[in-house]
Amino acid sequence: MKPVHRQKWNILSLIPAIAVVGVIFYYSFQPGDVSQASSDNVSMGLIQLFGGRITLTPQQFITYGNIVRILAHAAEYAVLAVAIGYACTRNGIRRQLRAGYMCLICFWIALADEFVQIFVPGRYGDPRDLCVDMIGVVGISLIVFKFRKTRSLPRPESLKGGRRDYLNIQLDDVSFDEAVDRIMEYAAEDEYNCHMLVTPNVDHVIKLETDKEFREVYEQADLITPDGKPLMWIGESFSCPLREKISGADILEPVCERAAKEGRSLFFFGTSDEVINTAKEKLCEKYPGLNIAGGYAPPMGFGKKQGDVERAVKQINKVGADILVVGLGAPKSEKFVAKNRYRLKAKVTLCIGAAIAFSAGMQKRAPEWMSNMGLEWFYRFLQEPGRLFKRYFIDDIKIFFMALKYRDRTIAGYTGAGEEDEQ
Repeated sequence: MKPVHRQKWNILSLIPAIAVVGVIFYYSFQPGDVSQASSDNVSMGLIQLFGGRITLTPQQFITYGNIVRILAHAAEYAVLAVAIGYACTRNGIRRQLRAGYMCLICFWIALADEFVQIFVPGRYGDPRDLCVDMIGVVGISLIVFKFRKTRSLPRPESLKGGRRDYLNIQLDDVSFDEAVDRIMEYAAEDEYNCHMLVTPNVDHVIKLETDKEFREVYEQADLITPDGKPLMWIGESFSCPLREKISGADILEPVCERAAKEGRSLFFFGTSDEVINTAKEKLCEKYPGLNIAGGYAPPMGFGKKQGDVERAVKQINKVGADILVVGLGAPKSEKFVAKNRYRLKAKVTLCIGAAIAFSAGMQKRAPEWMSNMGLEWFYRFLQEPGRLFKRYFIDDIKIFFMALKYRDRTIAGYTGAGEEDEQ
């Protein structure tokens, strides 16, 4: 990766958040009787604000005290969220990513807070308190997100529409229509050059950090487009937005429409015979004149047995389609194409995951409103919770750390900062 100018991190901006955390844990370490006394003092202090005119029975005072405690919990974590948001802003992190850090960091602190209280005499960890804490955090995060708008950083004209550094990869910052045009230009070439489209999402970006072979595949790709709202949000949060989300699931049908008009053929590789046949039937009905020249569904565990790859290459080359659509899943699709691209008879290859299954109607996509809100991943999780829990709730959380690690590289890729030093 190219070196870039590093922007100075504002460490002093963390002081308010550290101070609030200190106050939270100061009260967490108070024994049960002391904590109750502190809570009662706060409750009485609020009554005194009204001149002491409010009279409560013992039972009413207990109820009133519980309400005060709940509001105090929500308020202290709302203040912590504001302090974390301030630190983010001072370090060039805004919008969705800022809200994400506010919620994520506060959640772990609240969890530690409740855990610590298990070991304090007269105290206990209460999951209900954790929920109350997060209500305050989420509420203030939404308010900050709604009303704190930001402007994009200036970008030289020479960098617009080109390939740019983004996190630990590079992306082609093109519009959806430009991406389709590029694919069809490749498909119209006379030679089988096997150009390759990849559509990185959060899971890909995380795998690329440790998978050297996968990273080398990306370095060979001819067209790299962002798949998923979270990657778009990172750019917006650093004030260096990407032009458009271009996912594999979205791009297949526009390509089919153009292929039908321009007389280009397709070949489907991956999934199952049933999915391929159903997708072919539906797409050909939707786009009259579309030529899906063939398909091949590899056996389970493709690539583990000797001869699997050779049989697949033979099936693909037998047809010699203009556009090869590969749906083996990542990183298997990308690695297969990269290893065999110079002997595959295809002019352009689209590594686009579950797009074939979506077109066949065998796998449901999230409703449009969920996709627009960046919740498509959650919809998929609900469909396969057992398989996807670790991916979405453990592995993909690493994207928050990677965003910080590659903040400077991402911003420099947008603004061109540091290019003179790189030459």
